[in-house]
Amino acid sequence: MDAETDLFVQAFWVKCRDIIRPELDTAVDALRHAGHETNISTLEYSPDEKTSPESAPTLIMTIHPSASTESRVLRYRGDVVAREIEVTASGCKTARSDLSTVTQAGVKNDIALCFGSLLKTK
Repeated sequence: MDAETDLFVQAFWVKCRDIIRPELDTAVDALRHAGHETNISTLEYSPDEKTSPESAPTLIMTIHPSASTESRVLRYRGDVVAREIEVTASGCKTARSDLSTVTQAGVKNDIALCFGSLLKTK
C-alpha cells in the first residue's frame, strides 16, 4: 500500500472513531430501546483487491425493525481511489464528499433520515 493510500485509510478510521461511531452507538441504544434489532460492523481495506468496492474500509449500521422482514442499512465507505467518503442509506441517494467535511451534525442527519421514523413507532 502506498503512503497516500495508507494515510487516507488511517484518516477514514480516525473519522469513524471520533465522529461517526459515537453517533451510531447513540442511535443503536435508542433503536434497541424502541425494540429494534441493530448491529454495527466494519470491513477493512484490502489493498490486494483495490478495484473491488468491497475492498474499501467501511463502517455499516444495519437495522432490522421489529414486526418487519425488511432491513435498513447506513454505510460509510472510504473510497480509496477517489479519496472521498461515500454515505449510502436504504432508500436514499448516495452522497459523496471529502472526508474532512464529515461532522457530528451531518452524521446525526444521516441517522435521522435513515432511521428516524423507527424511533417514533413505540
